[in-house]
Amino acid sequence: MTVSGIFALTGMGALVAREVKYSWMKTPAGRTIQRLEQVQPPKLVKEYQLGGVQQEEEKPEWKVPDEKYSVFIPQIGAISRVIPEVDAGDPGIYQAALKQGVAEAAGLGHPGQAETTYLFAHSVESKVDIARYNAVFYLLHKLVAGDKIEVVYQGRLYKYEVTGREILAATDVKYLVPQSQEEKLVLATCYPPGTTWKRLVVIAKRV
Repeated sequence: MTVSGIFALTGMGALVAREVKYSWMKTPAGRTIQRLEQVQPPKLVKEYQLGGVQQEEEKPEWKVPDEKYSVFIPQIGAISRVIPEVDAGDPGIYQAALKQGVAEAAGLGHPGQAETTYLFAHSVESKVDIARYNAVFYLLHKLVAGDKIEVVYQGRLYKYEVTGREILAATDVKYLVPQSQEEKLVLATCYPPGTTWKRLVVIAKRV
């Protein structure tokens, strides 16, 4: 016979809930004794359903500036909060947003959706101007296929891998047009660094 219950066990730290199970068994001498068993404790990571299968939610290994929305590019050491839904066609609005972090273009997708998420930030020609202009994408041109990008959106981690890059005319807005074919992450900045002549875009897929 067994009985299960939830007990709070304390130790040298915070209160922890553990599930225990009682069972009764007989000894060789015929005595009935009670045995206490501890059931496997709950996992300390979040879990979610994916295709009907319980999945563990992976946590970022970097210091996240903002759990609501942040981006990290290990290859170039870029890390920043992301300002969501910024009007990429209004300089007054996006310039103010870029002082706070990387901007996400409004009207497109978000991480986890089968659409394009478009993030953009400043780049500069001189290192002395990085802090002045919050040039998070200063080294974006160094990314190549296979490099990793991580995004935290609404507390969940999303991982991407660079598949390619393009140099576009400053007036080319093809990646700013809503798409719903597949999930895609696009990072964009001015090119060459410190100018507004063209746009460098780095394209990444979800992995």
